[in-house]
Amino acid sequence: MGYFQKDPPREDARPLGPGGRWLQAVTGHFCFVVCAGLLAGLSLVPGVLCVYGFISTGALVFVLGWILAGAAAGPVWAGVQRAAWELQFGRPCYLYRGLLRWTRENLRQGAALGVLGAGLWTLLLSPAILTLLGGAPMPVWLVVCLGLGALVLASAGSYAFYQAVRWELKLRAVLVNSLLLLFAAGGRTLLAGGLWLALLAGLLLWYPVVFPLCVVTGLPVLLSITAQAFYAPQVDALLAGQEDGEAE
Repeated sequence: MGYFQKDPPREDARPLGPGGRWLQAVTGHFCFVVCAGLLAGLSLVPGVLCVYGFISTGALVFVLGWILAGAAAGPVWAGVQRAAWELQFGRPCYLYRGLLRWTRENLRQGAALGVLGAGLWTLLLSPAILTLLGGAPMPVWLVVCLGLGALVLASAGSYAFYQAVRWELKLRAVLVNSLLLLFAAGGRTLLAGGLWLALLAGLLLWYPVVFPLCVVTGLPVLLSITAQAFYAPQVDALLAGQEDGEAE
C-alpha cells in the first residue's frame, strides 16, 4: 500500500514545489491518479460523440448536444481540480470518499461551468469552423484572434474551476473573479493557459494517441497539479477573505 498511498501529512505541512508534487502524485497516489484520469475521460464521451455526429452529418442538433454534454464533464473536472489541490499537500486521496464526493459536492456549479465553457468554446471556434467548411483559407488576423481568445478561455476556465472547489462562492463571483485574475495573476495566466492549450491542441491533432494517454496515465490530474503550482499561491493571496463575503 505504500506505493499507492502515503501516510497523512503533519498539521503544519506546506505545499510542495512543482517537481515534488509530480513525484508525489506518481509514486504515492498512482492508482488514484489513473482512476481520476479514467473518470475524466469517461465524462467527455458524450461530448466527443456529439462532435463526431456533427462532423458526419452536419446536423446542428449535435452542436446543442455537445454544449449540454458540458453538464456531465463539469462536475468531474471540478472534482479533479480538488484532487490536484489535495495532492499538493500530500493528503490521502480516495476514489469514493474523495473524488466522487467532491464531484457530487460540485454537481450544480460544476455543471453550470461546464455548459457555459462548452458554449463559449463553441462561439469562439465557430468562425474557424465556418471558414473551413466553406473551403476558404483562414486569414492571419483570424488565427491570431482565435489564439488569444483560446488563451483567455483556457486561463479563465482554470481559475473558475479552482475557485469552485476551494471556496463556497456564488457562480457570479466565480466568473467575475476569473476575469479579474486574468490580469491580476500576470504571467501565471499565460503559463497556465498555455499548458491547457497544449493539451487541447494535442487532443485535436493526435486524438487517438493523446486521449488514451490521458486516461492511462492520469495526465489531466498531473497537468492540473502543474497549473496550480503556477497560479494557486497568488490566487489564494488575492482572494483571501472572499469566502466570508460571498458564501451562499
